[in-house]
Amino acid sequence: MKFKPYSICYLIVGLMVTFCIDWLFWSHSQREFAEFHDKKSAASAMSAHDMLMQHRIITRSIHSFFSASLLVTKKEFTEFTHELLKIKSAIAFTIGEDNKLAFISNPEFEDEIKQGRFTVNGQDKLTFELAGYSSFLMPIDQAKQSYMVYIISHRQVLERLNSEEDICIAFMVTGKQLSNNYCQMQLSNIQRTLFYYQSEEQYHGSEFGGQDFTLTTWYSAPIDEINEILLIIFLFSVTGVGFSILLYLKVEQRNMLYKMRIETDSKVAVLSAINHEIRTPINAVLGYSQMLKNADCCDPQADMTINKIIWSANLLHSVAENTLNFSKASADTLFLEYQATDLAQFINNIKEYYIAFSETGDKKLNIFIDKPLPPSIAIDSTKLYQLITNIINNAFKYSTGKQVNCHITLKTYRNSPFLRVAIKDFGKGMSKASMEAISQPFTADFPNSEAQQSGIGIGLYTCKQVIEKVGGKIAIRSRKGQGTLVIIRFPFEYINASPKEQMLASETKGEGFNHKPILANPYSSGIKKKKGLTEDRCALYLLKPILLVDDNLFNLEVCKSMLEKQGFSVTTRRDAASTIEHIKNTTPEIVLMDYRLKETNGLALIDELMELQTDGVTQERMKTTHYFILSANDKAEIPFSEEYPDVFFMQKPLNIDVFIQQLDKIYA
Repeated sequence: MKFKPYSICYLIVGLMVTFCIDWLFWSHSQREFAEFHDKKSAASAMSAHDMLMQHRIITRSIHSFFSASLLVTKKEFTEFTHELLKIKSAIAFTIGEDNKLAFISNPEFEDEIKQGRFTVNGQDKLTFELAGYSSFLMPIDQAKQSYMVYIISHRQVLERLNSEEDICIAFMVTGKQLSNNYCQMQLSNIQRTLFYYQSEEQYHGSEFGGQDFTLTTWYSAPIDEINEILLIIFLFSVTGVGFSILLYLKVEQRNMLYKMRIETDSKVAVLSAINHEIRTPINAVLGYSQMLKNADCCDPQADMTINKIIWSANLLHSVAENTLNFSKASADTLFLEYQATDLAQFINNIKEYYIAFSETGDKKLNIFIDKPLPPSIAIDSTKLYQLITNIINNAFKYSTGKQVNCHITLKTYRNSPFLRVAIKDFGKGMSKASMEAISQPFTADFPNSEAQQSGIGIGLYTCKQVIEKVGGKIAIRSRKGQGTLVIIRFPFEYINASPKEQMLASETKGEGFNHKPILANPYSSGIKKKKGLTEDRCALYLLKPILLVDDNLFNLEVCKSMLEKQGFSVTTRRDAASTIEHIKNTTPEIVLMDYRLKETNGLALIDELMELQTDGVTQERMKTTHYFILSANDKAEIPFSEEYPDVFFMQKPLNIDVFIQQLDKIYA
């Protein structure tokens, strides 16, 4: 499955969102600056229009003043125009013969006006020029006076223009441009290119000698605000691009983790399948070997050979179990399955497990219990048994000493109980490379000579991973010439001693508890049970009907032989079809079947059998049938196992003692 396009889509969407945010912010800023310019430009245009209207009204009033009287005296003109032009933004005077000054609105400006001069422009029109003023000639009908000159002070206009400080206002009149101080500001390239706004309006002045007036305004955003906008856009861009890249990397990481999980699940599934395939022949080897041993048909030498076969098969099973546990620990799929475990039986199984080794070798295991232990605790006895035997096996294998001591006691650490197991050998000690194996898998430095080095070899890393994944601890102490001490701390929980309370505790514990029976040593050691106990069990289950379903002929023969020794009446079936036909005709009290069957699995077949038994007629019979699943996998590894609380799960190879113990609970 390809995941690359999905992560790229996240990256593209993130970049597009970043671009849209930047573009919206940029457009908003441009729009605000443009609106500010338009507002200021409109106000300036309105002010210019008002100014022109004022001058237009003044000139029309003066012109009407001359038209209303046949003869206007100088005093009358001065009094009339002085009141009209008292704002001193303009001056009006008339021209007499030889272009001499006749009347004037404000005599104070007479000397200044005399400095002006009359000229004729290219269009043969008379004009008046005076520095600092714009002049307009208008004809009047008066004796010996043909023109009135209306001049506007540039200083007064500039004062009015400079009242606007945030925008450039340039007023073009009579070929001269008047602009405020803002227009003198030097603009940077960024301001001139990106944030420059300009508008222009023209006014036709027919009353002012046909002169046209041009009002030009422009505005540019302040450089500080531009820098602030560019900084915000830069930060938006960096944040958006960074977030998009992080999102892309996160999706890529999730895809990679998903692929790794698929690969890990596949590896675990393959190892689980291999483990199942290994356990199936191991079950046959152990079963047939035990049948030979129990037949008492061999001489002592042959009996010792059988013990070696059993021991080798157990070691092979241990290797398979360690490999599977290591894979689970690496994939974080390893967890504790608490079970109500008889400690005395658990420790006794360890003793029996190594009796066969002691019979065939020259080393001995001594187990010491520091103080009385409770009769029953809740613990994952399967994993604990695997860890203890793994450490002891390697101590036997690499130690040069003749004995291995195992001390077992209960401790409390941070208000949590744990089982402390200290395994001590008396060899030559571990090398530095062997000690490093606790943190580096497949690290070993064992000489070729036999039993030169004490330790636990390449299994050390596996033990550490398994123990730490389930919340335990492992420590190793080794001295040259004094042997090696391995201490493991394994978590457990206390439960009440009575069987009824133990069952209640197991039921209320939830998923942490499994309906598997007490499990200590999953292998038969070959040691004969007490005669009284065996006879009582045979009497209890004598001729009790049991249906055994397995598609492997060897396992079918071995399990049938083990069950018949306990007095069961065993019927065997090798496929689902024949099993269903058998259930139609009879109802066995117990059904023990392998999980992996041809064309189906044990749970699916149990569903069919239960559905077959719920037809009303056989409803009562269904209640008396107890189903057991025998599998090479843990219950947690079997899909939908939690949906079958009434089905009991056991691991291969079949441990008849565990099976009987569970039946004892059922029929108690």
